[in-house]
Amino acid sequence: MDHTHEHGHDHGHGHSHDHDHGHGHHHHHDHSHDHGHSHGAGEYYLEQLLTIGICGAFGVVAVLMKVWGRLDFMLAPEFHNWVLAGGIALLGFSLVRGVSLWVQVGKKTAHAHDHNHEHGAECGHDHGDCGHDHGHDHSHDGHGHGNIFWRVVVLAFPILLFVWGLPNAGFSKEWTDRRLGKVEDLGADSEVAAKAGDTLQFDFAELNAAAFDPEKRAGYEGRQVRVKGQLQKLSDREFRFYKLKMTCCAADMIPLKARIKTKFATQFESAEWVWAEGTLQFVETADKKQFVPVIRVDKPEGLSKATPE
Repeated sequence: MDHTHEHGHDHGHGHSHDHDHGHGHHHHHDHSHDHGHSHGAGEYYLEQLLTIGICGAFGVVAVLMKVWGRLDFMLAPEFHNWVLAGGIALLGFSLVRGVSLWVQVGKKTAHAHDHNHEHGAECGHDHGDCGHDHGHDHSHDGHGHGNIFWRVVVLAFPILLFVWGLPNAGFSKEWTDRRLGKVEDLGADSEVAAKAGDTLQFDFAELNAAAFDPEKRAGYEGRQVRVKGQLQKLSDREFRFYKLKMTCCAADMIPLKARIKTKFATQFESAEWVWAEGTLQFVETADKKQFVPVIRVDKPEGLSKATPE
């Protein structure tokens, strides 16, 4: 715009000053902060996706460990259904969160599209001279994707163990021997007379409990019994018979122990699962501190292979 100023001076002459105040009012919007916002949002969505993936993977592992029987190697049976329920719940939560994130991303994309236009003269926005720079410097503290990936690696470690086939049935011989402890020295163990009656199928825990009860010892001694367990070979005709009972998890396994004596040489080796059928008696240890159940197997068919537990 042009402004003409008339200046009157007492000394009799006037000056006409033309001032060209051509103000170029230019609006420049630096939207460099959009990159900062999108970078932060992208990192957030990446972290959410990875977290959802890890949670879903944990759910799958929990379900498969129950279905494939791997929980038998690390957890007592009464907890198996809880693990299965937890796995299903994790899968459900992961699915819900995944759908929620999908919707959230869709809304943000639509919102960003609505604002992706130029501010022309008729845009209707009031661009007053606010006197400050609209450029935003969004610096990052260096904690970017690296920390996200490290967290994922740590969380994924149990999943990798599952993929590698762990846990499995393979307790080492050394670990088992430590659990079983020293072989008990038995006192006099002359054979008892066999009693008539049907063969009793014992759970190993019931067999061990009977050894501590005088009345049960008297009632069961001489009966034909059938028990499932594992062998620890002492000689061709004698085995320590055992089962590792899991109270809660593998770390608190309790060994239940008995003894098998045969009248024939066998080809069974240590750690094999067998059904043992024979005459039951209870023999006191040499230190007279406890009674040990002893199953005397008279026939080769009295020892047969059993399905591992």
